[in-house]
Amino acid sequence: MTGLNPESNQEQATEAGEFLTPSNRETVTAPLGYRLVRVLLRLWFGLALRKIRLLYSEGHVTTGPAIFFVHHPASLVDAMLMVATFEQRVHCLLQENQLVGIWRRLVARALEIVPFDVGGQGWDRVVDACCDVLLKRGILVAFEEPQATALPGKSRQIHRIANLAAEAELRHGEELKVSLSPVYLFVPVEHSQSRETLVFQGAPVSIARTSTQGRTGPMETVRAVASALEGSSKENAFRLNDVDLKVFLRDLEEVFRFDLAEDWGARKNWKQQAEGFVLSQKVVEWVEVVNALHPGHLVALREALETYRENQRRKALAAMEIERMPGLNSRARRLVVWLESILGFPVALYGLLNHALIWTALASTGLLKRDRSGDKAFAWAGRILVALAFYSSQILLCDHLLGRAAAGYYAPSLPMTGIYLWRYHWLLRHRTRLAFLKWRASAQAETNRQMRARLIKQISDGASAYAGVPGAQA
Repeated sequence: MTGLNPESNQEQATEAGEFLTPSNRETVTAPLGYRLVRVLLRLWFGLALRKIRLLYSEGHVTTGPAIFFVHHPASLVDAMLMVATFEQRVHCLLQENQLVGIWRRLVARALEIVPFDVGGQGWDRVVDACCDVLLKRGILVAFEEPQATALPGKSRQIHRIANLAAEAELRHGEELKVSLSPVYLFVPVEHSQSRETLVFQGAPVSIARTSTQGRTGPMETVRAVASALEGSSKENAFRLNDVDLKVFLRDLEEVFRFDLAEDWGARKNWKQQAEGFVLSQKVVEWVEVVNALHPGHLVALREALETYRENQRRKALAAMEIERMPGLNSRARRLVVWLESILGFPVALYGLLNHALIWTALASTGLLKRDRSGDKAFAWAGRILVALAFYSSQILLCDHLLGRAAAGYYAPSLPMTGIYLWRYHWLLRHRTRLAFLKWRASAQAETNRQMRARLIKQISDGASAYAGVPGAQA
C-alpha cells in the first residue's frame, strides 16, 4: 500500500515525542502553554484518531533555522498534527480562512500559528514574523495550496517558501543558514483500514548548497532553491506506485463501465454498448493529484473499491451456485426447504444431543477421518461398535432413570435421529444455504449498487471540484 524506498532512505520509526536524543532537543525551551497543548494533542490523536509515527531520512533536520514544507493541503487539524508529531517547537503557517471562529483562533494562538493572507495587505508583516522565528533558530511549517497540481514546477507555494527563506538569509547575512525539508503525510480517512498516521521528513535542501558564490543573484538563488525543493517533493513517500495506480485506474474504469452498462440495460430498446468507454482525463488527473497530495484518501478509495469488487465476486459465486440447482428457482421448492429447515430443527437438535458423546469419541480416536490409510471395512466396524456401545449405555441409563417403557420408546429414536441429523446437515449445506442466498440476492444487489453509487459519487465530486479550480489542469 505505502512504503519507502529502502535504497534511497534509511527508515526509522518512533512514536511522536520519543525519537530525539537529549543532544538533539531544541535549544530554546518551548513555553509551558505550548508544551501542555502539545501533550493534550498527542493524547487526543492517540485516543480519537490513530497513533502517529514519524519516519525520516538519514539527513533529517533536528534543529532550526528550518522550514518544513508539507506536501499536503493545509488545515487546522494538519497543523495540530505537526505540533503533536515533532518534539521541536514548530510554527505553522496557515491561511486566515482556516482560522475562522473563536475556538480556532484560540487554538492557533496556543500553538503559535502564523496566519497569513496571500491576497491581503499583511504579507510583509508575516515575512517579518517568519524571519524572527528563523533568527531564533526556530522551525516553520508551511503547507501546499489546496489547488496545487501533481505536475512538477506548478507549485506556487514552494516558490513562496523559497522566497521567504532567501529573504530571511538576506536580512541576517552569515548569521543564518536556512534549510528546507519536504514532509509528507499519510492520514487515514474515516473507515480506512490503516491504523497509523504516518509522517515522513525528507532530506533537507540548503540555500548555501544550491547557490554559487559570487555568480548568482537573489532571484537565481530563489529559483534554484525552489527547483531543488520541487525535485525532492515530486515523489510522495506514501503514494501508490505506478503499477498499483494503473491497476486502481483500470478497476475504477471497470466500475464506471459496469454502472453505465447497468443503467443502459434498464432502458427499453437501448443498443449502445459501454465497452468502448474509458475514464475521462479529468478523473485520471484528479486521481494523480490525490495520490501526490493526499495518498491516505486514495488508499481509502482503493479499499472501498476492493470491498465492492469482493462483494461482487461473492454475489457472482452465489448466483452460479443457485443456477446449478434449478429446482430452487421455484418458490414452492424453496418453501419446502424453509419448512423442513425450521420444522426439522428440533429433531436435529434432539439427535445432536444424543450423539454428542458418540461424535466426541469417534473424533478423539480418529475414526471420523476419511483419509485413513487402513482398511475401510475395519474403520466402519469401529464406528459401528462405538455407536452401539454408547447406544446401549444411553438406553440402560434411560431404563434406570425413567423406566422400561420410556427406554422402549427411546431406543428406536437413537438411530432414526442419527440418520436425520446426517440428512439435516446435508440440507443446511446444499439446500438451506442456497435458499438463503437466493432470498438475499436482491438485497445484496441493492447493497452493491449503493456501494458503487457512493464510490462513483466520491470520484465524480472530487474530479469535478478539481476541474473547477482555475489553472488546475495546466
